[in-house]
Amino acid sequence: MGKILRVIDAAASSDKCWNAVCYYEDTPFNFVFKNIAPQPGDLIEISGDAKECLIIGENATLVARAELWPPADNDGLRWRLPISHDNPITRMEVLRRRHVIRSAARAYLDNQGFIEIDAPLIINGAPPEIALDTFFVEGHYLITSTEYQLKRLAIGGVNRLYSLTKNFRNGDESTCRNPEFTMLEWQRVGETMKEIENDTEAIAIHALEALKSPLDIVYQGVPLNMKAPWKKTPVFDEVERLTGYAMKDFELDDCYKAAVAAGINISDDWKENKEFLFSILMDTLQPQIGIGAPVFLTEWPLYQTTTSASVPGKPEIAQRSQLFMAGVEVADGFADLSDADQQLRLFNEANKLRVREGKEAVKLDGNYLKSMRLGCAYGAAMAMGFDRLVMILTNQKEIKTTLAFDWTEI
Repeated sequence: MGKILRVIDAAASSDKCWNAVCYYEDTPFNFVFKNIAPQPGDLIEISGDAKECLIIGENATLVARAELWPPADNDGLRWRLPISHDNPITRMEVLRRRHVIRSAARAYLDNQGFIEIDAPLIINGAPPEIALDTFFVEGHYLITSTEYQLKRLAIGGVNRLYSLTKNFRNGDESTCRNPEFTMLEWQRVGETMKEIENDTEAIAIHALEALKSPLDIVYQGVPLNMKAPWKKTPVFDEVERLTGYAMKDFELDDCYKAAVAAGINISDDWKENKEFLFSILMDTLQPQIGIGAPVFLTEWPLYQTTTSASVPGKPEIAQRSQLFMAGVEVADGFADLSDADQQLRLFNEANKLRVREGKEAVKLDGNYLKSMRLGCAYGAAMAMGFDRLVMILTNQKEIKTTLAFDWTEI
């Protein structure tokens, strides 16, 4: 089997020869063709190594001639050409590196004794969190996270498991968001957030090693030291570091004062909404978090989650660990809530909040709630935005350039 080349440019020269620029995968080569007159857009098969065949004689065969060239939407070249003047890597090279990162993540978890499960993408009940909007399809939902499926299996006796699959969140479009994205989620039964955080460090470091990259990397012009251990900082401490205001709790007064200290212009509609004030505070501060080195932010308000256990002795604080790298949220982990009655209460409260905010209540996952009554062992889990990890490790400014097809290309 020969090599397939795409002709990008061609011109006749002397002695019945044609000079051409061809791409083999995403690498351009200059060729001299004999006995064949290439045209831009042609697919040509050659025998031998493309790197060595600078002059092609009898060993070239026209495979296909493009009806439309250049492609009107550049689709035929999307993966082969440099992403931009400032980002000279090709999309195909990013996809190659993405494959290496995915393989490294799987290899680490497999070696730790995890098993990978294929989670359903269409489900009967959805998370009621105010920040998540689902795709509703024929009476069902597209999955936003495999958390409930992993926990049902954990309750059934699987102690270490993970999923690496597509998730869907309606309206999630930005530099770091795509409505269809890939999430890596894993669960440890009988273990704590410390082990889950160690996994998170190890997955990123194993990926860099597989890429043959140093641990001191650069992301968008800024150094990022990926060496473990990564710092763990309570949210209160990070807010004080960035705003100068020392929060004592996550109630309305403190959230308002911290937001003012962060320079946020607070409208009258927000002044009585602690959940929104806290969310906009952290959104405002996020670009400054994890600069220079990754950091886990810990001890979040319990009212921001529906599935996290609280910190012992601090019922208002969640056992939550959120990872930031270079101002990007990369992963979010929780110690598992194991009280079925409390879980149902939190779900119902979240649905009521959705209705108050003008959103529809969602159908709850009854099978997950039922399984919790079988008895839950304590444990912890992490959800990592796999596309975002690839963004950081391949130095991509936008999530779209880490994907074969982003939301605007399908």
